[in-house]
Amino acid sequence: MGIKGKEDLTMKLNRKGKLFFVLTIILTVFAIAGIIALLMPWDDMTAPKSEVTIEAGTPITLDVFFDIVPDSAVFLTDISGIDQNVPAVYQLKIGYGNSEAEVVLRIEDHIGPTGEVVPQEVYSNWKMPEAKDCLVNLFDLSGIAKIEYTEGAPKFTSGGDYTVSVTVTDVYSNSTVFQVPFKIIDDHTPPIISGVKDLVLEGNPDTLNFYAGVTVKDDTDPEPVLKVDDSMVNYTKSGTYEITYKAVDKAGNVGTAKAKLTIKIQGEENEEKNNNSNYDSNSYYVGDGDPYALAANIVSGLRRGSDVETARAIFNWVHDNLWFRLLSGTPNYEHAAYRGFTKRSGDCYVYYACCKMLLDEAGIPNMRVDRYPTYNGNIHYWLLVKLNGEWYHCDATEGYNDHPGVWFMCTDAEIDDKYHQFDGSLYPERAGGSKNFKASPTPTPSPSPSPSVSPSPSVSPTPTQADTTITPTPTPAAEVTITPTPEPETPSPTPEDTPTPTPEENSPTPEPAQPTPDPNNDPNGGATT
Repeated sequence: MGIKGKEDLTMKLNRKGKLFFVLTIILTVFAIAGIIALLMPWDDMTAPKSEVTIEAGTPITLDVFFDIVPDSAVFLTDISGIDQNVPAVYQLKIGYGNSEAEVVLRIEDHIGPTGEVVPQEVYSNWKMPEAKDCLVNLFDLSGIAKIEYTEGAPKFTSGGDYTVSVTVTDVYSNSTVFQVPFKIIDDHTPPIISGVKDLVLEGNPDTLNFYAGVTVKDDTDPEPVLKVDDSMVNYTKSGTYEITYKAVDKAGNVGTAKAKLTIKIQGEENEEKNNNSNYDSNSYYVGDGDPYALAANIVSGLRRGSDVETARAIFNWVHDNLWFRLLSGTPNYEHAAYRGFTKRSGDCYVYYACCKMLLDEAGIPNMRVDRYPTYNGNIHYWLLVKLNGEWYHCDATEGYNDHPGVWFMCTDAEIDDKYHQFDGSLYPERAGGSKNFKASPTPTPSPSPSPSVSPSPSVSPTPTQADTTITPTPTPAAEVTITPTPEPETPSPTPEDTPTPTPEENSPTPEPAQPTPDPNNDPNGGATT
């Protein structure tokens, strides 16, 4: 064998030696690991975590307590009564193999509310909508605590398209910011009234039609409100009087036009009426026509697909067609309604009587509400109307600077002002209210920003935490008290009683339900506004 052959053999032997050495090390490592595994207790390797935190709404399962769930693992505590949607702290017991362990389960809420934005279209001189009216379908497991404009109520100095941030916060201070589109209309042009002409009345006042041939157009509002001010007219005395047509658009711009109304009264009977104070133009009596027939004719054009829509159309019609005018004498229900339907003017009793007669004709339950106590010695009238199975305040009366719109489907809180105080014990329980409601000195009105058809106040069927900020105080882990339980010789898979949680947040105690008295009938008398 030559020198080269000897060298090749030597290299081969060296490579085999190195390979044998590496295999020896690998086998040694596996042997040591096997010995350690045999010596280490299996229970310690599979023991559950001593404390676990899950997000509210997450199912409670064994895999959240183990990295690898043993086949023998079982809840020894009955967890069927735990509401995983409510943040709280629970003490549980878990069995695995031949052992058991006490563990702490924390349910916490870290997710903000969800919802949908409602694009807004408002005029620059309107009061901006409430933040809560800019969103719908709000949801949060722990409940909504606060809805507010992120940077305060918006203010606009010019028209255009804008985006406004609204922040919604739940009771655990988780917040979601929604971007709401705002379209601002800057309108300063009054409506234009056309077709106004002088009128002559000979006979019953209900034959007079102020609106025949009269039209109104506006550059932005497709339906401006047209009213007639006939406060200077004495319908029981011959003469020529001035009447004023006023058209108001949604921005509050007012267009006017004037005309003459000539009253011609003939015969001794009418002379006698001229001397009778009961026929004064400022009284409730303006004629002997049939108000029920007039109500039936009006309602025929106001019926909609539901009681809510029909009632809204009725209150809009009364608000948009009547002109506020203080009257003298004792209110009479039929006379007041007849005056409203024919003369289109009157005080709050006339507004009330027209609404009630139209609601009765439409078959919608309602009842009169009298202000109590009186304000400055005057009473006020409005209605409770039963809609969607609950009683709501509804008032179409115009005449107050801070009452420019229609109060429709309002709860006690939403109609709480100096004009609408009342004795709640005399009426059935209202939606969102209580039997013993007493008005607070701070009004929270929800009128529309214009005298025309306006959006309804947002309705909340049940009381919410909408205006209450609740700061939760989590229970720290150190404060969880674990009561030792003697270990049984053989763990039993039988569940224990449902654990009592240590809540993360105290829940408000609901008020007891109040008995509902029988609805009162509507009287025909009362004092004037």
